[in-house]
Order: sequence, then structure tokens, then C-alpha cells
Amino acid sequence: MANITQRPAGRQVARGMADPFDQIFESMMPAFFRPVRMTELMGEGVGRAPSIDIVDRDNEIVVKADIPGIKKEDLDIQVQGNQVFISGQVQDESEQEQGNYLYRERRFGSFSRSIQLPEEVDSNQAKATCHDGILELVLPKAESAKRKKIEIQ
Repeated sequence: MANITQRPAGRQVARGMADPFDQIFESMMPAFFRPVRMTELMGEGVGRAPSIDIVDRDNEIVVKADIPGIKKEDLDIQVQGNQVFISGQVQDESEQEQGNYLYRERRFGSFSRSIQLPEEVDSNQAKATCHDGILELVLPKAESAKRKKIEIQ
């Protein structure tokens, strides 16, 4: 008896048998509809760029980035004008593991992320902290970028 896999729109196809609709799409656009592995986009052994949040406050911009398991000495943070560059190295633990992997999704290697901010920041006053796998950058806005109230005369 064949295993049945549920397909979108209620179509069912026995495993190992080609779906006629998939064959049509495949013949029109080869490999377009097949699943893409992250390693195909990023390359083997490349770490994933951290997810970020950016908050614009009156006098500063705050950037938060997810960097679980990364030591602060393995991070490099640079600010230039309205650009922030975050890069780092995620160490591979495979030498410590015994046995064979059944499934491996975690990525190791170097990563980098470039962020364009809406305004220039004062890099001399920038502060970075890391707590529980979250990097927080507090970037004071440059004087020219701060809001100024203009009095009506």
C-alpha cells in the first residue's frame, strides 16, 4: 500500500509517483518550484545573518539583533554615517559531538549584516550591550539629524 501525502487544494499523490501538475510546471520552468535549501542561497558552512529590530527614538536609534551563542569577542560592530555593520563568527561544535548527525540545521561560520539607518548617528557616543543572546546598539543621532523646535516669531 502506498503512503499518501496531502497536497495543496486537497490533491493527493502516492509517494514516489510524479504529480501531473508538478510535471507540467517543471517542464515550463525547470527547478523553479522545487524547495530551496538555505545552503544553496548562503553556501555550506556559512552562518545565518542575525534578525534585527530598529527603533527610532527622538534622540537616538536603537538596533537589536539576535546573536544566540556568539561570544562578544567574536563580534565586530562598526558605524559610519548612517550605516551599521555587524559581523561575527559562529564557532562549530562538531568536534565535541560524538556519534553521527541524524539532522543538522544549525549553521556555523562567519556572518555579516549591513544596516542603513534613516539618519546619521554619532558613532563616538554609540554603546553596545549583549544580554541573553540579544545585541543592543544605542546610537545617538548626530546633532544635524536631531529634531529641533523652531519658535514662531
